[in-house]
Amino acid sequence: MKEAKENCVFCKILAGKLPVSMIYEDEKVVVFVDLEPVNEGHLLIVPKYHAPYMKDVDTDTLMHMMKIAQQMNAALRKSEFKCEGVNLFLADGEAAHQSVFHSHLHVYPRFVGDGFGFKYDKSKHFVTAPRGRMDEIAAIIKKHL
Repeated sequence: MKEAKENCVFCKILAGKLPVSMIYEDEKVVVFVDLEPVNEGHLLIVPKYHAPYMKDVDTDTLMHMMKIAQQMNAALRKSEFKCEGVNLFLADGEAAHQSVFHSHLHVYPRFVGDGFGFKYDKSKHFVTAPRGRMDEIAAIIKKHL
C-alpha cells in the first residue's frame, strides 16, 4: 500500500498543514514527537521529501538519519524521561507494520517493565538455522546486490 504524497500525514506536517511538536530540523530531515508513543519521548526522524519506502530514500539521507538518531539517543538518555535503553525501528512495508507510507525512523526510550516488545513463537523464530541453508540464503541475496 503506497500512499500518495497528497494524502501523506508526514507531508502534511512538513507543509505546515498539521500541528507538530518539532525537536530538530535541518536541510534533510525533521525530528518530532510521535503522536502515538511507545513510551514518552518516542521520536520520529523523517526525510523532508516524500519517500514511501526505505528504497526511496537516498543513501546520504539514510546515513544522516542514523547520525541524527545517535544525537536523539544521547538527548533521551540525558532527559527526564525514563530511558534505560533505546530502540531504533524502521518498518518497511505493510507486512512489517508500516502504517505511514513515508519512510521514517522511530527512536524510542525503553525501560525494564515498560510492557512493550516483539512477540514471537519460539518454536518458529530465532531457531538456529543449518549452515547449508544459511549459505544458500547468502547466495540468493548476493545475486541481487
